[in-house]
Amino acid sequence: MIGGISLSPIPVFFGLEIPGSIQGWRMVHTGMLMNGMMAILLGLVLRFYAVSNLSASVLGWGTIVAVWGNFCFYLFSMFAPNHGVTVHSNRLGDVNLPALFAFFPAFIGIFTLAAALIVVLRATPMDASSGRIGSAS
Repeated sequence: MIGGISLSPIPVFFGLEIPGSIQGWRMVHTGMLMNGMMAILLGLVLRFYAVSNLSASVLGWGTIVAVWGNFCFYLFSMFAPNHGVTVHSNRLGDVNLPALFAFFPAFIGIFTLAAALIVVLRATPMDASSGRIGSAS
């Protein structure tokens, strides 16, 4: 946005034209903030559920792959005429290599995040007062 890299508050500025659009870079940053919130929320929710080591691993890796897949989508879709939403040309534009780099990691991330959410939905709630599995009725 500013035509370079600034080391503010140090008065050092390196003039550099970074490819992409202002809107695209804004989407990368906003999208990654949302991904971070999603990962934190899944971690906080897991605190209240009992899961096996395998389920915790599926949840962790599923979230990590989804976050990185979304990052690739946000980054590479800036350079894709079709915005990386399909693997072929669409009404937004033609397909190119960045479109494929945007589409496939996000496509994989859809399934890994779905697996992580299934782990959370199938998890056994822990009793908040005792920290044990089940409710204290």
